[in-house]
Amino acid sequence: MLTDFISYLIFGNHCKYCGELIKFGEALCNECKTDLPRITGEKCKYCGAGKDRCTCKNAKMKYDGISAPFYYEKTIEKSIRKYKFADKQYIAKVLAEDTAEAVKNDFKDINFDFIDFIPFSKNQDKKRKYNPAGEIAKEMSKILGIPVKNVLTKPFETETQHISSAFYRQGNVAGAYDVSENADLHGKTVLLVDDIKTTGSTLNECVRVLKIAGAEKVYCAVVALTAKEKSKKDKEKP
Repeated sequence: MLTDFISYLIFGNHCKYCGELIKFGEALCNECKTDLPRITGEKCKYCGAGKDRCTCKNAKMKYDGISAPFYYEKTIEKSIRKYKFADKQYIAKVLAEDTAEAVKNDFKDINFDFIDFIPFSKNQDKKRKYNPAGEIAKEMSKILGIPVKNVLTKPFETETQHISSAFYRQGNVAGAYDVSENADLHGKTVLLVDDIKTTGSTLNECVRVLKIAGAEKVYCAVVALTAKEKSKKDKEKP
């Protein structure tokens, strides 16, 4: 406790999501406490959103389950943007802790053989200092005690997904991913990690490739997912 206080006097105490200076002994600033968009209650097994915000109509995806601790909005959207575009790599550990905790709760009966993550293409690797999904996956590996094996590859370039329409995203990633030549996936259960799920097109394509290569089950874990508020009409449905 004394060493923590000395560290506080020298370096200050910072909110773990936004980095703002806060009081000693606290973990979050007031804004982050208020605006933390945690997914609560029963989750939809198809899209990962809480049942109170699920509008996917049980659309079947290729993955066997998906887990996320947050919606992509408010505090978490700001935190992920800082992590990805402002070179705040330390945020990976914080985001990984939350995502690993969600995996423990949502997939507690699943025994994973390894963790993989959405890969970059060669050009993306050259442009970016680090792969956001990869760094989160590595931190999750330490927490969960599951090894990371990056068997997925991205031999083809694609346009950035977040600037594409929902309709275009599926075609944009079709055939863009593959697995490494010597990958042993037969009968394996894989935990596939990414930072954000929007339409799920990228996850779906990567899961398809992993299963073609022999994986028996593939579950996905993301830090945050997009989910619109239900309309009044949707809320009235049983």
